[in-house]
Amino acid sequence: MIKIKLWVIFSIILGTSSLYSQEIHSALQLRNSHLWRGLEVSSGLIYTGDVHLDGKNFYGGFWAGGNADGSYKEFNNYVGYKNQHLTLELWDIYNFSPNANYNNKEFFNYNARETGRFWDLRSFYTISEKVPLTLSWNTVVFGRDRDQDNTQNKYSSFVSAEYPVYKKEDLEVRGRIGYGFALNNPSGQKNNFFAKEAGFNEISVIISKSFTIAAYKIPVGIWGMWNPVGNNAYLQFSVQAYSF
Repeated sequence: MIKIKLWVIFSIILGTSSLYSQEIHSALQLRNSHLWRGLEVSSGLIYTGDVHLDGKNFYGGFWAGGNADGSYKEFNNYVGYKNQHLTLELWDIYNFSPNANYNNKEFFNYNARETGRFWDLRSFYTISEKVPLTLSWNTVVFGRDRDQDNTQNKYSSFVSAEYPVYKKEDLEVRGRIGYGFALNNPSGQKNNFFAKEAGFNEISVIISKSFTIAAYKIPVGIWGMWNPVGNNAYLQFSVQAYSF
């Protein structure tokens, strides 16, 4: 059973990154929905914000999201490592929406059988500048990704490939396809953390464009996402209010 708390990992990694020059960055986005790996986590007027400390290779920070009526609330911690081609991240994700059907009242509960959080281990590899294909493997390694008897982790995983199909000045169009499955699915269960069964649960087209108004750059985005497994489709609009 995993007992190490994420703040310990933060201390180690951020302590290592102190050997290098560090910068603090932040951004705020407004959206009409929050989409993630074939799922619509929430809809309505959504805000998402990020604050992180960035070193030469290591970084760590906080990500938060919510909606206008308070039915969706999320607060995450993360740490990461990056180099020219590879990015590795560990996200400690905690959704404490009021109507959640899991433990949403004990942020510091790290008991695998009781916690409402989950740890998402992420990896991204971009082949090269000439072939900017990004391959990703992500696995839920701890938390509320459990079998029906609450005795084992399913280790639900999501693999994807993303490619910029068009890019000109401040306009970019990216395509992504993702497949969700569980590494450990006892008792013949078919479902995983992302879908009712294994399969291609995300096909996305993501368009981003920056507009300049009075010398202020405003990035906007349009994201169309199809989920063949769930037989769903979603369209997200976003605008970045600020970033530094």
